Formats: sequence, structure tokens, C-alpha cells
Amino acid sequence: MTAFATTGRTAQSAALSVVLEPLVAAALRGQYELLLSEAEAAVARLFAGARARVLLHAGGRWREWSALEQGPDLPCTPTPPGLHEWDHPQRSGDAVFVPVVVGALALMVEGNARNIEHSPDIDVLRQCLALALQTCERQRIAAQNLDEVQALQRVATRMLKSHDLSEILLHITQEAKRLLAADICGVLLREGDQIVMQRCVGNHSPQTASLRMRPGQGLAGRVLERREPSAVQDYLTSDDISRDFFHLAEAEMVRSALAAPLLGRDTVIGVLEVWRRRPSIFTALDSIRLVALANLASIAIENAELYASQSRMVEELGRANDALSKRYNTVGSLSELTQNLMQTLLQGGGLTAMANSAGNFLQTEVLIVDVEGLPLAASANCDEAAILPALARALPPEAASPGRTATDRVGFEHAGRRWLAQPLLVEGEVAGWVAGRVVEGSVEMTELTLAQVAMIAAVHRLEQRAASRARSETIDAIVWDLLRADATALAAALDRAAEVKLDLAGPLRLYVCEIGPASGNLDRAVSAVRTQVTRAIQAARPGGVRAVATHGLSLAILCGDDGLDEAERFAQRVAHRLDDELGGRLVLIGGSSRCAHARGLQTAYRESLIALDVARQLMRSAAVVYDRAGVVGLLLSLRHEAGMQRFLELNFGQLLREEAGLQQQLLQTLRVFFDANCSLEAAAQRLGVHRKTVSARIGKVSELTGLDFSTHDDRLIADLSLYVHTLVAQAKQAPPR
Repeated sequence: MTAFATTGRTAQSAALSVVLEPLVAAALRGQYELLLSEAEAAVARLFAGARARVLLHAGGRWREWSALEQGPDLPCTPTPPGLHEWDHPQRSGDAVFVPVVVGALALMVEGNARNIEHSPDIDVLRQCLALALQTCERQRIAAQNLDEVQALQRVATRMLKSHDLSEILLHITQEAKRLLAADICGVLLREGDQIVMQRCVGNHSPQTASLRMRPGQGLAGRVLERREPSAVQDYLTSDDISRDFFHLAEAEMVRSALAAPLLGRDTVIGVLEVWRRRPSIFTALDSIRLVALANLASIAIENAELYASQSRMVEELGRANDALSKRYNTVGSLSELTQNLMQTLLQGGGLTAMANSAGNFLQTEVLIVDVEGLPLAASANCDEAAILPALARALPPEAASPGRTATDRVGFEHAGRRWLAQPLLVEGEVAGWVAGRVVEGSVEMTELTLAQVAMIAAVHRLEQRAASRARSETIDAIVWDLLRADATALAAALDRAAEVKLDLAGPLRLYVCEIGPASGNLDRAVSAVRTQVTRAIQAARPGGVRAVATHGLSLAILCGDDGLDEAERFAQRVAHRLDDELGGRLVLIGGSSRCAHARGLQTAYRESLIALDVARQLMRSAAVVYDRAGVVGLLLSLRHEAGMQRFLELNFGQLLREEAGLQQQLLQTLRVFFDANCSLEAAAQRLGVHRKTVSARIGKVSELTGLDFSTHDDRLIADLSLYVHTLVAQAKQAPPR
């Protein structure tokens, strides 16, 4: 009986050895998948009618090992609660669950499974499978060690030869996944204070490919924070990492993970991480391998970035060189154009010659207009009549022109073509515009050319303005000398007037205009106000103005005489127009009576001042002509002693400068003449002289004063002047109190 039993156990052991032999062979070859497949077949061979499945605990659930690569959507295998804690076979329902690696790998046996949990063969199989798994892992490690140097060399060669960052990251992930027998591999690169997944292979969830982590988040965040490799053996049960990405670990069914930092020169530039879905332990050797790959990857990434930076620099230098070459050619061409324009200016050429030069240079149309949009010059090929309406619509109103700079160009469309208008600045003000059609592909050249034309045209306008200003200043001096100079200076002024061809042929009429100070913030430059006044005068009387002479904010306007009514209307039109345009300023105009010849302008000046005094009494902008208010002006000028002195100077100035004896004789004769009711015979009898003597003396007074004693107003002026002279003389002779 004992021999029979011994023989039976020997036979049974031999059979079990045959069943387990394929497991040992697979383990020795390091073939993990074959080992698990043979484990399932061994159960079927040991127990007739039984069917076994190998279950792996991954992602917090038990799944068949062959279904792990099919993704997280495959239903989980129903298992009894607490299976991950079992350490010996137990039955649950119709199946027996045989733990091989506690909490990680188990056999689920179905079919003919009666008493299988108590069979010694299942214990032998379980222990053999556990040892085989360890052997398989060691064989894998041995094989990997053999391949490691060649693999690293191959990775280094491929990565260092490539300058494409995307290709480098693909090599890194593929080689790391293969070398560490991982199921998933990813490279996360730093962006600011985060690391972002740049390349991932083997993942099921699209969220893994777009993963973002901050320092301390997940395993990669932990590596980023500590700057050293780190591993986790069971992702979902580990207390060493944060739980931010546990939902993603469940979706990917991962169990263990290993990560290493990608170290740059000064900081961590990223993290290289691998994951396994099966139960396994990342060893120190695995960590060394991953660190070696990470170091190679860091070098390759930085080389790729340096190469990309160098390539960008080369491209930028190329573009800069092209731009400099174009700019050099442009500057050379513009220099030649500027020389041509300056030569045209120096040779006396006008704006039309400049427009033609610019048009020929650009092979386009060029038009020059004044500030109001009226044409001044155009190139030969320019249809200015067709262009002017579009240009006029595009130009800002004249009021918007002050304060513009040379870069304040205006663009507009005409006939489907683009045009540019460049402001023509003279003394800080827009004096016109230079417009040109934009050459195809040469916007900058068009802008620069128009700017050059505007600059040279501004010089031309300055030259014209300087000549005009010099003539105006000359005319100003001549006119004021005619009005206020003594007899010697008057003769010289008449000669200079003839030289500059100033028309002084009579009859004439003089107007004196005074502009008051501005109120508030309305003050403007004196030159600008004078320009505006001159423009208003020309607009009020397009013809007939002989000269406009300025002195500060006072103007003397010399015109031909068209009669008293027209003179009064002209003065009022100018006053009203200036009052509208110079809001806030007081505008006063005084006009003289008719002046027969230029030598009588001093009298006309005196009359204009008297009329100006009358206008001033109205306390508003107004215009008064002497013929209409001469007597009122006389009375107003006698209000105080200063007025008397001024009155005497205006009317008897030249007479009072005569020799004392002659002066007394003429004044006495004039007094007697008025006392005799302007009768020459009666005056002669009272003076005891001949009638002709009295007439000659009165004529001499008329010559010295410019008064016409045949008119009632002038006789009244002379009579009042005599009265004022007597009062002033008495005041001087009275003893002081």
C-alpha cells in the first residue's frame, strides 16, 4: 500500500512538473505575456474542465491581463470584495480566486473547480507562478542591461543628429517606453511655472496628452519641485503624491510610475515620466536608466532650441541685410532726387519743375495744392482736374491743419488706386499738400519721395515768403514815414515809394485799424493775426487796396478813393469780418476824408486817428469815417490837457515849430481872420495891412497845417486849435500854487 502511494505521488509530481515546465521556460526567457498565458493553460491541464483567467489589479480595478491594452472602456471582471487582501485561494460563487501576488495578480478559475481551493497542486502552481514572475522580471532586467548601452548609444545618436524638437521628443518617448518596459511614456516641458505634456505614447485618454502640472502636483510635479527622480509603486494607494490626477490614473489603469527631471543649465526644463499598467517595481537600475535618458533628452532639447535660435537669428540677419540693402538703395535714390530738387530750386525752377522731377522719379503722378486744396503745380502726366475732388474730400479743413507734423499723411482712393498726401509745413504751419499715387509695392518709397518734395517745396515757399516779407517790411516803413515823418523824411519816403513802385496816385483814402488784446485763451501770434487781417481786407475789397502797412497790432490801409459811401461800407465790412474771425478781440477802424495827393497823407492820418477815437467811444468793434464824425472826434479829443497837447500836435504841429516871430504873426492873423467872420477885407483893416498880405498869411497857415480854410470843418478845427493853444499858453504862464 505504501509503495503504491509512493508510486502515485511520484507519478503525480512528474505530471505537475510537465505542466509547470512551460512556465519555467517562459520565465527564463523573460517573456511576461507568454508566462501569463501558460499559467492559464497550466490550470486547464491540471484540472480537467477548468478554465482559468489571470487578473491584474490596475487603476483600482481587477481586469484580465489580456484586456489591459484595450483601454479603460472594457467592463471590469466581477470579483469578490477584499480580493486584493486575500493571501490564499478562496471560493466566491462558481469561481475560485487564487492570489499569486497579494493585491496585484490573481487566478480566477471557473468550470470544474470543485475542491480546487484545497488542492495542493494549486498551491504549487501559485508558488511556482510567483517565482516565475520574479524570474521573468530579473530576466527582463538582465536583457535590458545587455541592451542598455547600445540603446543609449542609439538614442543619443538619433537625438543629437536631429534638430527638430518634435522628432526628438518622439525618439525620447519611444525609447524610454521600450527600454523601461513601460506601457505609457510622456515628456512634459516647462512653460512658466507649469510643465505641459508635449509628447505622449501609449495613452488611452486624450487628457493625458494635454496634461498640465504645477510644482507638487502628481508625480511629475513632485519631481519638478524636488529636482530629483521619484517613483511610485501603486499610484492609487500611494500617500507620497497628491491626488490631483487619480481620476486620470484610473482611466489609464496605471499602477506604477517613474519620473526623472530634464535638467537645463540653470533650471529644470521638464520631466520625463513612464507608467506601467501591470504590477511591478521600478528598481534603482530603472531610475538610473531613466535619468540617463533624461540627461540625453535635456542635451538634445537644448541643442534643438539653440539650433532653432541660431536659425532664427540667421533668418533675421538675412532679412535685416535685405532691408538694409533696400534702404541703402532707397537712400541713394532719394539723395539723387534731393540733389535734383535742390538744383531746380537754385536755378529758379518753380513747383511745377519739382512735381515733374518727383513724377519722373516715381514713374507716377504728383500734385501740389495749397492749404485750401487749390492746385499750385502738377507733373506732366497728372490729370489734376480728375484728382482734385477726391483730394479735397480727403484733406482736413484748414482749421485742423495747425499742429500737424511731417508724418501726418492723409491717404485716399481715386479710380481704384491708392494716393498719399504729405503736408507741406512752413514755419510750423500747413501751407499746402504734396499728393502722389502710390507705386505698386513701394509705399515707403512713395512716402519718402513725397516728404522730400514737401521739404524742398517748403524751402521754396520760405524763400518766396521771405522776399514778400522783406517787401512788406519796406512798404511798412515807407507808408508809416509818409504818415508821420517830417518834411525831409517825407520827401525821402516819396522817393522810396517810387522805387518800389508803390502806387500813390490820387485821390486816396487812409484807414487805420487797431486790434485789441485777446481775452481768455484766444491769444495768437501777432504775425498770424496780421495775416488774417490782411486776408480780410483783401476779401472785403479785392481791388483798390494800394498798401497794407503793419506796426504791432496797428495797420494802415491805403486805398484809392471811390466816394464817401463806398469808403464807409468798406470800413464796416472789414470791421464786421474781423469781429467774426477774431472773436474776443476789439476791432476799431478809422477812415480819413478824401486825400488829393500823397503829400496830404499826414493830414489823412490825423483824420483817421480822430475817427478811430470816435469809434473807440462806442465800446465795441466799429468803423468810423472822418467825413461822418469829424467834429465829434474833435470834441472828444479835448477832454483833458494830454488830449489838448495831442490835438495841437495833430493840427498845428508844423506851425508851432516855426520861428517864434513868424509863428506869432501867423496865429494873430488867423485869430483876427476868424474874429472878422473870415473876411479878408475886415481882417486887413483891423491889422492895418493889405488884403493880399492877410491872404498870403492864411495860405501859409494852410500850407503848414494842411487845413483847407475854404471848408467849414477845417475852419472849425483851426478855430478850436487856436482856442486850445491860448488855453495851453495861459496854463504855462500861470504861477504854480
